Amino acid sequence: MSCTSEHIDHAIEEFKRQHGLHHVIAFAGGSTTDLHGVHQDDPLAAQYAHLQRERERRIVHDALNALRHYRIAILTSGTRFGFPNNAVEVAQEIGLRTIGVFPHKAVEKGYIMDRLDLSICVKPNYGESAWGDESTVFCKLLDAVIVCGGGAGTLIEMAHLLKMNEALLKYEHALKVIVPIQGTGGVADGLPFMWGKQDIKTACMPHHAVFSGADAAQYILERLDLFTL
Repeated sequence: MSCTSEHIDHAIEEFKRQHGLHHVIAFAGGSTTDLHGVHQDDPLAAQYAHLQRERERRIVHDALNALRHYRIAILTSGTRFGFPNNAVEVAQEIGLRTIGVFPHKAVEKGYIMDRLDLSICVKPNYGESAWGDESTVFCKLLDAVIVCGGGAGTLIEMAHLLKMNEALLKYEHALKVIVPIQGTGGVADGLPFMWGKQDIKTACMPHHAVFSGADAAQYILERLDLFTL
């Protein structure tokens, strides 16, 4: 695992060079399957968790089926729960390289998947490690992100991406593409209404609701130059 900014830069560039990777496609979303108002020991909770897992896996699978033949790596938070875990599992089943970016707090908790191709542990700039320390690196590394559900951590990442896109648009650089999957709840459903400059959201997000991984992948293909094989 790499912690300092110098080590992170070197690790990522070497990883891309070694595997011939050109772009990084991220998956961001919730790490829990809790059903509000239902106790965890209620059979309904287990049924809901199973349904959510299968739905998330289908979203990822449909997206990666369209993207798998390009030189991409898949980026998540690297944790072994919820949407990040499902995204990594599907990516590795398909044969794509995976990257996890996470704070040292996640290592302390034992939350990190042990089968990532590249693990990036982000050291805090100040004080003790905390959730969110990794958000800046996560956002800088990705070229596009598919958002499914999500809570406070995902909200931090999306706000940071929108802020980054302000400068990228101003200086005519490639934008960070954001594709929320509507109907999955949380941040994904709220992104079109998130406070921020409307011209930035219009420039980096679909103008229509996206409900499937296949449609999300199609939008990414239209926005990014993935065709250099």
